[in-house]
Amino acid sequence: MNEKHASAAIAIAPHTKLRLPSIRIFSVVCALLLTLCSSVLTAYADGQPGGNITDPVVRAVDIAKPSVVRIITAVASRLTVHFAPGNDVVFPQNTSNGNSYLIRISGSGTFITSKGDILTADHVVNPAQGQGLQDALYMRAAEDVANYMNRNVKAGSAQVTATQVAEALASAQLQSTTNFDKPISEVFLSTDYTGPLDATNIGNIAANLHASVDSIKQESAVDQKDVAIIHAAFTFDTPSVQLGDSSMVQQQDVLTIIGFPGNGDVSHKPTDLLTSSVNKIIVSSIKTTDNGAPVIQVGGNVEHGDSGGPALDSKGNVVGIVSFGLVSPGSTGGTSFLQASNSARELVQSLALNTTPGNFQQLWSNAFTDYAANTPNHWYKARQEFQQLATNYPSFKAITPYLNYTTTQAQTETTTQSGSTTDKPGQPFSILGLTLMIASLALLALLAVFLFGVALRLRKKKAQTVPFNGQPDSTPATHTRAGALVPQTPLTLTQEDGDMAAFGAPPPGSTMPQGLLPPSTPPVNIPSTTQQGTVIPFTRPAAIPSSTLTSYVCWRCGHLNQPDTRFCGICGEPAPQPPQRRQVEQ
Repeated sequence: MNEKHASAAIAIAPHTKLRLPSIRIFSVVCALLLTLCSSVLTAYADGQPGGNITDPVVRAVDIAKPSVVRIITAVASRLTVHFAPGNDVVFPQNTSNGNSYLIRISGSGTFITSKGDILTADHVVNPAQGQGLQDALYMRAAEDVANYMNRNVKAGSAQVTATQVAEALASAQLQSTTNFDKPISEVFLSTDYTGPLDATNIGNIAANLHASVDSIKQESAVDQKDVAIIHAAFTFDTPSVQLGDSSMVQQQDVLTIIGFPGNGDVSHKPTDLLTSSVNKIIVSSIKTTDNGAPVIQVGGNVEHGDSGGPALDSKGNVVGIVSFGLVSPGSTGGTSFLQASNSARELVQSLALNTTPGNFQQLWSNAFTDYAANTPNHWYKARQEFQQLATNYPSFKAITPYLNYTTTQAQTETTTQSGSTTDKPGQPFSILGLTLMIASLALLALLAVFLFGVALRLRKKKAQTVPFNGQPDSTPATHTRAGALVPQTPLTLTQEDGDMAAFGAPPPGSTMPQGLLPPSTPPVNIPSTTQQGTVIPFTRPAAIPSSTLTSYVCWRCGHLNQPDTRFCGICGEPAPQPPQRRQVEQ
């Protein structure tokens, strides 16, 4: 019995009280067990490295993540404070650790070639020597300046604090001159490439996991298009991401940004500092700045430190570069903008860079695709490719959980070749997943058997005599296609003959509604399907004179019955209660 027929069988027998509670209880139990199985399976899948890899967007982001790097730019700076004419003091005065303050700026970037070329925002590697950099220097030097002033003031004079000094420098009440050296940038591979790190601080990370920026190959300044292509001297084939066409981006598109927001630095441990953050953003608008730069306005969680990071489309291509945000005075939020990837494409073309994925990226993409597949031998094939990556690229420690997982899964794969079962990888089912699947199928089979038994019992009950006009009716009955019992009497009309429920009872003296039965139709045998799917001949009654209908009333079940009938002669429903009259107060 299919679900449609089972539902019809239950719905047309409202007077049957014996089986509905049992069915409901059994259905609830089955639903709970199936939910439990589903939850276990989901929890099991959630533990898989890479997350929900059945989602193509998740897969694309997973493949792109090793290409995203953290860029830390250091600017050596000094502050000369003019306390009085002829009394200029240069800070820092303590030169034991160098003669400058190092102002560090953190941003993000993406490898776009296998040769170490990185796409980022220009201000990440070439910060403008404007108010932002000056304010950072004032904050760094404020304590030293305050200590100097407190040591050299006259006795009894009030002491000053570092906060007061920083405010005086920023407002120019305390005259000063700033000096900044050429920025120096360092590129750090993320833990999506290195795996967890043993280093205790970012200064003692292994030399092969970071490299200095040896050149800014091409750039468009921050007040122009704010994009730059830099090069870091890594000694191995680097991962890379392809540039997409930003002109295809539309309002309401969902993009994914990968970066290193400063607010995400909950500790100074290198593993935490170099673990990237992934956020979804929604395209709000496509605009152009006064300088002609095409930008993408977005809504979502974009923060300081994400600058220079990629915004990926659903295929994992870079369509935007995180650039800047605008904040209204007194506002707690802001509006974020991406530079369009087509601005970066112009730089790539001017440099004639080869952005074809290198050996690493090709092998990584193929391995992950096989890892996320659902075809015979995919675990075994992915394990071989992950093993090749681990061998050829020993710094790629992030491969370890994938390699371990596929090794375990490959051991449970079996395939049938030439009619015999071998130990080679095959169907992608783990032992736990297969066991739970079998249990779920068995539960569904048990539910089907139970419902089939209920249907048989209902059929037997319907085959019994149904009360008609208050007296037992010995007239043979047959099933309509809806499953109701129909006594074979000349006065029977079913819903199949025109849905009487839609018309109601004919008023006294009226004629038969048009479209129900022709005035003179000879008996016609129409096959009718029962609940079990067999065909039983159904005899349509001959035409009924309209005068005969006036003594019948249409009940809410849609069938015609005489006024003194206690039970419906078609479906067995009890007679409706007559309306009660209410006293109306005058």
